[in-house]
Amino acid sequence: MPVIRLFSPAPSPGESVLAELAASVTELLGIPAGHCWLWWQQLEPGSFHRPQWQGPGAPAPVGFVVCKESYSRAQVDGLLRLLQERLGDLLGVPRTEVFLTVRRATAGELLVRGEIWHGDGQGQTDGQEQGQTQAQEQGPSEEVAGIVPIATVHNDRTELVDDHWGPVASVIRLDAGQFGPDALLSLDSFSHVEVVFHLHRVPPLKVERGARHPRRNPQWPLAGIFAQRGKNRPNRIGVSRCRLVKTDGLDLHVLGLDAVDGTPVLDIKPYMTQFAPHGETEQPTWTDELMRDYY
Repeated sequence: MPVIRLFSPAPSPGESVLAELAASVTELLGIPAGHCWLWWQQLEPGSFHRPQWQGPGAPAPVGFVVCKESYSRAQVDGLLRLLQERLGDLLGVPRTEVFLTVRRATAGELLVRGEIWHGDGQGQTDGQEQGQTQAQEQGPSEEVAGIVPIATVHNDRTELVDDHWGPVASVIRLDAGQFGPDALLSLDSFSHVEVVFHLHRVPPLKVERGARHPRRNPQWPLAGIFAQRGKNRPNRIGVSRCRLVKTDGLDLHVLGLDAVDGTPVLDIKPYMTQFAPHGETEQPTWTDELMRDYY
């Protein structure tokens, strides 16, 4: 349950804006709505010293985030990036001037809804978080650490709908804090790219681990989650091949990327025909119907 305090000489952007920001945090972390507390404190003149706040314009806030130590590094990285991007967009301030720092609440030092959080499932009132902890303990391998989004998708698609992705134009914007334009050098000599991204809008509670009818359509046979390309996947990772229109600085302009606005991108690779399947391919007939209007 993150607790976020934001400080700035500027007045609060308003309760609705803060509520929207808190909702984005809970959605990103896959925790129930209302499990993020967020404050904005307007600082009085003469009560601070920060050179960036001396000039004209809306001062970018400084933020302090407290969250459980059980959150993975990737989750915390995503949380910080989300706050930086949303605050920059909502307040019209440079993202690079949004300063955020995190404190991890350790087991036994956090009282939540009347119970001490012990970090082992005891005292947790959030059944989802307990289930996540158990799943991690029972997993076949250690958590993959160090996966940090490299870019963000920008387009006009905000609804989680399945079809008509072909004409969607998107800009994949690399993180300027990690990369310079040389990271895209010579990529424009390829016609297509493969994009690996995080399906961040899928709540962990909706992840599928068994079999289901694709798109819940009983006319199609049951198929295991690894026998279909539905978005409710265990690690919520999407892979898409799309046409590269052009590169421009840190931006990739693409067509047909099936990712909504704000999607974190994990990797970008040029598509090479040598990586296509060797020999003939086969697939069941229901996939033709499912994909009829996808692109």
